[in-house]
Amino acid sequence: MTITITAFERSPDGGKGLARDTRVRWALEEVGQPYEVRLVSFRAMKEPAHRALHPFGQIPTYEEGDLALFETGAIVFHIAERHAGLLPDDANARARAITWMFAALNTVEPPILEREIARLLEGDKTWYEERLPLVEDRAEPGRLCRPRRSAARLQAGFRRSIDGLHRQATDRLIEVRPGLEVVIRVFRSVYGS
Repeated sequence: MTITITAFERSPDGGKGLARDTRVRWALEEVGQPYEVRLVSFRAMKEPAHRALHPFGQIPTYEEGDLALFETGAIVFHIAERHAGLLPDDANARARAITWMFAALNTVEPPILEREIARLLEGDKTWYEERLPLVEDRAEPGRLCRPRRSAARLQAGFRRSIDGLHRQATDRLIEVRPGLEVVIRVFRSVYGS
């Protein structure tokens, strides 16, 4: 069965790799799985046919036979569970890799995105100068990531794991949004790369 994922027909970032399908593509490429991409317009994402695959009308979706998944983290986790190479074999290292995957999606990424949205879309608002320090404080790497273990210990057993995929996505975000370089320095200090 061929895997089919969805992606933006016209990506808001102009194809620079910030859309959520990039992480799914990386995972499939890492495990050597062929896949097809079905491009969808913003209008089509809100139609019933797409909402049947993704109830929030977003991308990406993942279809394989009668299985349909949505949400990037869930899709990447599914791929990692089914194909060797993304998660470590050692149970403890595997649990740590999964923990960092969830941390990247639920703790690290949201305040960074909130800050970037504020900078990009709210700069002309009268309240922008008051709001910006609040979102910058929430996105400050020291608040986001205070590792309790050494980078070497965290890195042990991670090899090409899910957290690495999300780290790569963050690396790409840094390339496109230079104001986030401090976050990548924290990640590199944690991961030792």
